[in-house]
Amino acid sequence: MRQKMKKWGLSTASLLLVASVTACGSNDPNPTSSAKPVNKSSPDASPSNVYPENGLPKDQKVTLKFGYWENGNGREWIDYAMDTFKKKFPNVSFDTTYSPKIDTITNTKITAGNDDDMFDIFSTSLPRGMAQSLVEAGKIEPQDDLWEHKAYDKGKTLKELQSGVYEAAATISGKMYAVPFAQSVTGLFYNKTLFETNGWNQNPKTWKEFTDLVDTIKAAGVIPITYPGKYPDYIRFAFGVPKQLELAEINGNLKAVETLYRNYELPFYTSPESLEVYKRIYELGQKKAFPDGVAALTHTQSQMQLLQGQAALASTGEWVQNEMKDSIPDGFKWGFMLAPMGDKPESTKYYQSYANGGHHIWAAKPDLNKKWAKEFIVWMWNLDIQQRLAEKAGSLPVRSDFMSEAALVEKLQDAPKAVLQYMKNNAIKGTSTARSVTRSDPDATNAEKLMLDSINDIASGKLDAQLKLKEAEELLKKSIGAKK
Repeated sequence: MRQKMKKWGLSTASLLLVASVTACGSNDPNPTSSAKPVNKSSPDASPSNVYPENGLPKDQKVTLKFGYWENGNGREWIDYAMDTFKKKFPNVSFDTTYSPKIDTITNTKITAGNDDDMFDIFSTSLPRGMAQSLVEAGKIEPQDDLWEHKAYDKGKTLKELQSGVYEAAATISGKMYAVPFAQSVTGLFYNKTLFETNGWNQNPKTWKEFTDLVDTIKAAGVIPITYPGKYPDYIRFAFGVPKQLELAEINGNLKAVETLYRNYELPFYTSPESLEVYKRIYELGQKKAFPDGVAALTHTQSQMQLLQGQAALASTGEWVQNEMKDSIPDGFKWGFMLAPMGDKPESTKYYQSYANGGHHIWAAKPDLNKKWAKEFIVWMWNLDIQQRLAEKAGSLPVRSDFMSEAALVEKLQDAPKAVLQYMKNNAIKGTSTARSVTRSDPDATNAEKLMLDSINDIASGKLDAQLKLKEAEELLKKSIGAKK
């Protein structure tokens, strides 16, 4: 049943199919059309047989096979998006697979090599390095053209309406292969009720004020900061690349440091700013700021520590409220803060803002399917869908006009609103971890893995990060040298 990946020039191993397929929409007897789309400007196209909004044919039925990642955002918002899309365009239906393991399912389909069975549109949740391989093999469609597509509910393009995700969205080899439908902000979330009861500082302005807060919380018998050691990357939501850029701005060399990072050039791991951020994580570890046995914690267990009052702060994103909605106790009130790197209260605090979500389109599908898949991606930008996403999934919207409407902002869940409140009260700047250059060779991959595998020991105060950073730098140096 399985075929080797070299059929498509890829090397990703086949994984087991672990989730079932659930159909959403009508069971069309002729689900997928291979006919070319009719353009309303074509001399053979009748205006009555095409949609004026996009020039696609009304009389050709298409079923889009959709692989949806069912994560903390839930499925209610995406079901609403599909339902409204089908009402507007009744010739289009969806055959949807929902799964928290959609990466496994997608990988299995890709490995099988059956284009007919493959999803038309699918989540960007994929095994590490697969998206790059798919791009190199020409297997997914670029979507840069969609930024010039007008939103269905407003006469402006997505690029004109976007609220920063254009700059934050990841690219591969200079092109965008998944236009985002939401954005996320990460940092340190807390229970305002607990902080108010104890009189703790809810808005430290300097690194010293922050470490004083850590000491105060520790003295009260509470874990200062929790994160899931099973997924150690979570600590970077609060102490990651944005903190390096924050230090770079303080040091007066922001442009140089950001250029090195975006271009994946040296010094990368051993830049003064990288060394300093890891040094501070190590020093927090020596203060016992993180949980004992952190390496065994899942993200749910870590966030339960926050909800149950065992920990004061959790390194995560604004999606946490929706993800943990069934476990939030009465009286819990969401708060948000960043760990400031500077010594001056007025210094700008950097936070991680990244384009969230997005879907790939399989390049080997019929043209008409691919065009309708792109229209659905644009449809997700409608304000009613963005509002549903904010209310039901807890994500921050991508449209700037949403954020300027008080009535719409009020629809946000409390955790996202806490983020906006912090932004209102502090000098802040969002940035992404996206890089302009991708290095997928073994040395670069091993350098990243080395640091990821070291995080828990660094955060426990057992391992000084400096030697590991130098070791990772040497691996990256080999990677860069091999490319020249």
